[in-house]
This record gives sequence, C-alpha cells and structure tokens, in this order.
Amino acid sequence: MAKIILIGPGAVGLSVGGGLLQAGHAVTFAARSHFDCLSVTKTGTPAQVWPAQVIITPAEATNDADWVFLCVKSHQVAGAADWLKATLGPDTRLAVLQNGVEHAARVAPWIDARTTVVPVIVDLPAVRSSAGVVEWHSRARLTVADTHDGRDLCALFAASFVDATPTSDYVTENWKKLCVNAPAGAVMALTGQPMGVLHRPEVAAIARAVLEECVAVGRAEGARLPDELIEQQMARFLAEDTNATNSMYEDWRAGLETEWDARNGVIVRKGRQHGIATPVSGILVPLLAAQRP
Repeated sequence: MAKIILIGPGAVGLSVGGGLLQAGHAVTFAARSHFDCLSVTKTGTPAQVWPAQVIITPAEATNDADWVFLCVKSHQVAGAADWLKATLGPDTRLAVLQNGVEHAARVAPWIDARTTVVPVIVDLPAVRSSAGVVEWHSRARLTVADTHDGRDLCALFAASFVDATPTSDYVTENWKKLCVNAPAGAVMALTGQPMGVLHRPEVAAIARAVLEECVAVGRAEGARLPDELIEQQMARFLAEDTNATNSMYEDWRAGLETEWDARNGVIVRKGRQHGIATPVSGILVPLLAAQRP
C-alpha cells in the first residue's frame, strides 16, 4: 500500500483517486473544500463509493507521502505551489497528470530540482458533478515513459479500473495526444459549438491546419508522427458524436480559464524554437488568450 496525496480533485483527479483507492492505497485529497465520500461512476454502471480523506490547507499536509499526484490543470500549477512545497519530501515522487507536452518544465519553478517527476498522459473523459462525485465514460487510460519510476506508477493501479501503461516512445505518444487536443479544443472554444462544428468544411480546414502545424512541430521535437496521422485524426473528429465536447470547451462554457497555452500556445512557442512557421496557430492563440472567464 502506498501513501499518496492527490492535489486537484477535479474530474481527472477524482477518477484517478478512485482507481488508487480501489487498488488499496491510502489517498489524501488536497482540495478547496471538504467532501466525505468519493463517488466514481462509469457511465451505465453503479457508482463505486469510498470514504474520502480530505485536507483543505497546506498546513494540514505532511511531506512523507510516497507519491504526490498533481491533477490541477496546466494553468493552475502556480496556484498549487504551496501544496507542492508542503507535500513533497525528499523521497516523494511527483506524478504530473496534465494536458500538453511540458509537464516537467511546468512544475520545475515550484519544486526542488532533485524531485523525481513522472509526466503522465491522461486519456480519461470524465465530468465532475459536485465535490467528490465524478462520472467517467469509455476509457480510463494513463500512459507514462517506460522507466523504473513509470513502471512503479503503473503498478499502483493494478486491479483497478484505470489502465496505466508504460511506453517506450513517450515523446511520440505525448504529441499524438496533443494532435487530438489542439485542433478540436481551439475550434470549439472559439466557436462556442460542440464537435459538430467540424462538419463545416471551412472550420474543418482550420482544424486540419492546426493539426498539420502540430505534426510538424512534434516531429522537430522528436515525435514519430506519420503523414497518415493527419487524415486519420480528421476522420476521427468527423466520426465523433456531433454533440460531443471536451474539457477546453466545457471550461469556456463554464466561464473558466482554458488550457489554451498548454494545448495551442506550445505549438507556436516550440515552432519558433525550431524555425517552423505556424501561421494558423499564430492567429488562433491570441484569440484564445483574449478570452476572459
């Protein structure tokens, strides 16, 4: 049994926390407010419920956990700095579960340089309906690099509903996920419409251009992204339920800040580093940045 502190019990954090509890670990949730129980439901099945250990201030935390799971969104890391300071001991490993491709760099300013950081790719569609209550559907996947620490993280989820898997090519898998997130999230957040908007040819052309730029920059970063990925991903977008959404759209609809920088700003930023033109992303990013919660 591992001792784990999970920072950020939103949709992903609650779902992952449920997997850890199901696997028999001692999980403490670092949250803004108390909740007594964690209720995790896979769509169409009965809820699984566990008692929840919750702390709401860093002063309540200890720094003797085996793992800290950081599940806040990419733009919320600075706001979690006090939690990181309070919970990361000399032997604690930090798992960063976020969108984008800059997991380690994003937390670096707020942690000791000696802390072991394990970036985690999350593919877990879920909706948090209230404190401690979450519903997920279709899949619950985590992907990490095939390292000693990555394999240890995967072992935490043995016998749970979360499928945690190591990969020998983490860079490629991370950029593949960004190729999913960057085009659709930006288009939906800017149009205020769900996936069906991509059936408009002129909108699909914008999504395709973002995808092409993401592939070009990802290749420069070392990802192995084949030419056919672009057509395959566009086909997947068009095959989605027209009412489907994603977390970026849902944040926009709720009046919250979106993850525009981790999903789209990074394409422009890293494109400049590699001398790769990203004209469409270069137009969309300032528009996304100008949106106000």
